[in-house]
Amino acid sequence: MVEEKKRRALDLRKQGYNCAQCVAMVYDPELEATVASLGTGVAATGNICGAANAMAIVAGRKAYVGPMEKQELYKKVSALIDQFKARNCGEVNCCDLRQPGRKPCTELITDAIEILDEAGY
Repeated sequence: MVEEKKRRALDLRKQGYNCAQCVAMVYDPELEATVASLGTGVAATGNICGAANAMAIVAGRKAYVGPMEKQELYKKVSALIDQFKARNCGEVNCCDLRQPGRKPCTELITDAIEILDEAGY
């Protein structure tokens, strides 16, 4: 199943979708517009990677219960981000991830999908 998600995400990338859309749309196609502005580190500012942002959105969409339980959601999302950073030299910001010699965005997209899959999303 995870391999199919990764193939779908990479196909979306070839169609011109940004990294956040490639991750989020594999889990919920209706998120296309919601995450459209997150590419290249939130509207091309180089901040948090769109793939990492999409992990947070997918987790929130699937695991959010209500305002009284948001701390549990924060823990879950924080663990996802920690795993993403562990795979990427401790980085989560797009400008740092896109430095020469680092992974291409396609691999960051597949990292995010693997992490979500391992977490049961």
